[in-house]
Amino acid sequence: MDLIIKNGTIATSADVFIGDLGIKDGKIAAISEPGVLSGKTEIEAKGMIVMPGAIDAHTHFELPIMDSSTADDFESGSKACAAGGVTTFIDFVTQTKGHSLFEDLEARQSQASGKVYIDYSLHMGITDFTERSFNEIKPVIDYGIPSFKIFMAYSKEGWMAGDGDLIKVLEKTKAHGGLMGIHGENQSIIDSVTEQFVKEGKLTANWHGLSRPHHSEIEALKRAIYFTDLTRSKLYIFHLTTGEGARLVAEAQAKGISVIAETCPHYLVLDESMYYKDEGWLYPSCPPLRNRFDAEVLWRALEMGALKVVATDHCSFTRAQKEKHKDNFTLIPRGLPGCETLLPILYSEGVKKCRISLSRMVDILSTSPARIFGLYPQKGTLAIGSDADITILDPDKALKITACSLHMKADFSPYEGMEIYGWPKFTISRGEVIYRDGEFISTAGRGEFVKRYLV
Repeated sequence: MDLIIKNGTIATSADVFIGDLGIKDGKIAAISEPGVLSGKTEIEAKGMIVMPGAIDAHTHFELPIMDSSTADDFESGSKACAAGGVTTFIDFVTQTKGHSLFEDLEARQSQASGKVYIDYSLHMGITDFTERSFNEIKPVIDYGIPSFKIFMAYSKEGWMAGDGDLIKVLEKTKAHGGLMGIHGENQSIIDSVTEQFVKEGKLTANWHGLSRPHHSEIEALKRAIYFTDLTRSKLYIFHLTTGEGARLVAEAQAKGISVIAETCPHYLVLDESMYYKDEGWLYPSCPPLRNRFDAEVLWRALEMGALKVVATDHCSFTRAQKEKHKDNFTLIPRGLPGCETLLPILYSEGVKKCRISLSRMVDILSTSPARIFGLYPQKGTLAIGSDADITILDPDKALKITACSLHMKADFSPYEGMEIYGWPKFTISRGEVIYRDGEFISTAGRGEFVKRYLV
């Protein structure tokens, strides 16, 4: 064996046990009782949690947005992922009006080329609803990108899909074995409320959340779920925020409608009170932070399995980028960073506080996203023949989150000052130790684009 991980608490989505893990040629080659395997290099993992590397299925690196661009590029973003125990991320291609899907796909891959520390893939965002775009859905799926994103909001940016477009993309993805995802907010409701706030001079950050009320998400989800049922297709809901939305998903699943939903760490551990702090202008995101009741319902939905995935929607901006428009919430760049803190927060706030089990956390962060997006069993599990993408978590390491201790380019963390118990000690990507005890021992450019195929 090239590498042996000894005496670790091996955690999968199905089981937790003490054992050894053997790695050869970048793959998991053996799983055994302690003391059986030997190899060229050994890592002592007694007292540590050995799990499949986390998959962040929702990031935004090098994304032009509003009058700005996200702070993290593919290099700094993937480095932050690796430091947080994430071994694969899925970012986005956002189609430019007048471009073919493949034009923007090629440009996006060029941005990532030679920069990424870990393996990655892309979702295809459709914004130009022409016959050319619809006809490219099958070739994009055949290329290895089976997941798509449609915006039910962002009309001013020219990204929003009409209902007919939603139905057509659902039909096309169903026909060719793909999966359609949505950003689910009702733009008309948002525009109406925002217009009134602007007229009344209500422009400070606390009005941001109120401008995108609960029912703007709930109505959009009801519509998308109805269209999914109508077309007998499959739907993925990105960044669900409301307790009522989680209930709608659970009810749809009980009826046999193929609906999968994710939420994000900031909707689980933060709430709308952040907008009322002295620097509340740092916190706008889309959708916005909700209340504590919503957060507790989301935790419950994760525990019960109605929500399948937690991903970060990592969309980072510097303090200066946010502060520039702090007195007008309609202009503040919207998004929050979080790819490096995904696993620690889910372990500390979820497992340690008995909201979810360790195996459930592995399922939420690794196995389910791998299955849903066509990475399984290459990734997302500890099984013989799978990629040796492994995170070794020290469950007893306590620290306080500070932006200056993280590897992203944003100079603030929404979780600033949060006490966390549990942090990655090793991150291993395809059998190579790339992060150890707070230090990187690998370089940018080793990550690969992974083609995905749904089954």
